[in-house]
Amino acid sequence: MVTKERRPWKQRTTAKSMYGSGDAADPFPLSRSKLDQFHKCPRCFWIDRVAGMPHPGMPGFALNTQVDALLKKEFDAHRAAGTPHPYMVGHGLGHLVPLDHANMNDWRNNFKGVRTVKHDLTLFGSVDDIWCEPSEGGTWFVVDYKATASADDMTAELFFEDIYKGSYVRQMAIYQWILREMGAPVSSKGYFVYENGNKAVDSLMDGGPADAPRGIPLKPVRVIEIDTADPDCVVEGVRINMDWVENLVIGAKACLDLPAPPDAGEHCEHCPYVASVSQL
Repeated sequence: MVTKERRPWKQRTTAKSMYGSGDAADPFPLSRSKLDQFHKCPRCFWIDRVAGMPHPGMPGFALNTQVDALLKKEFDAHRAAGTPHPYMVGHGLGHLVPLDHANMNDWRNNFKGVRTVKHDLTLFGSVDDIWCEPSEGGTWFVVDYKATASADDMTAELFFEDIYKGSYVRQMAIYQWILREMGAPVSSKGYFVYENGNKAVDSLMDGGPADAPRGIPLKPVRVIEIDTADPDCVVEGVRINMDWVENLVIGAKACLDLPAPPDAGEHCEHCPYVASVSQL
């Protein structure tokens, strides 16, 4: 994608995406990312969804997106064959296979995704993948692909220590909750397939095909299991599980119904910035 023009920030003009407007869908749709925004800062969430004033945008991470696309191609090949990917076998998960379901492409589509209606809201989000036990009626496992370049080794413990990776745990729980509401046999266990750039290498001139020898140097892949039923599944002092998601949805709906924006979240950076600027 090539960006050829600058787009200045402006208030949202499409009333259908603003809660309480006459054109808004009923039940009102909320994505997984907007639910997490409510968790981080109810004020920013209300200003975005009700007043129509979103945070300024930012470009995507193209290399991360490319790794994500390549992983999906690889796992899709094993989905069609009904076989486990080598990453799964190498991490003791050879008894699972990528789920072969007629709705899989829709569930991975940002504008469709997995979705359910509850508490007068339509909750949705696009999953990267779902693995399953191959037997009929076997359990499903939500899977998310991640790519980064970190000197730290990726571990399950790091997900509960790093505030940014903690958001991945909340993401996992929300997807599990939505799929369970859809009636899917989803486990509380989920997996992160983590590709990590190797900062120890000195060149890109290795690892690619003959016609394009420059490859992305990566550390050995990590497949990390997170269990939201584990009492130690705690992010920034908050126990993340299915009850947490349920209460998050209830809280988001109550926030949307407020006549004015609520207080800012404890750790929000945007609201203090705006307040400081307004005092100049």
